Amino acid sequence: MHGNVSSPYLPIYGNKCIGVKESTLDMHGVERVPTWTVLNETVQPGATVIKLSQAVDWVAGDQIAIAATSYNGREGERRTI
Repeated sequence: MHGNVSSPYLPIYGNKCIGVKESTLDMHGVERVPTWTVLNETVQPGATVIKLSQAVDWVAGDQIAIAATSYNGREGERRTI
C-alpha cells in the first residue's frame, strides 16, 4: 500500500484498500492466531510496552497496527515489535 492521504482514491473505499468484486483473493504468509486482539489497558504516549487481553504469537521484526479509538482512521499507528 503506497501513497499518501492525497493519493487518488476509490469512492467509499478510500486510497488504502484491497477491493475484490466477483473474484477470489488468495493471501499467503504465516498464519497468525489470533488475527487481532484488544489492549488490556490504556497506553500512554511514548510507551514502549502494551498489555493485551490475550497471548499473541508476534516475534521481533513483526509489524502491528494499533487502531484508533476514534472514528478517524488516520489516528491509528503502525509499530515494529
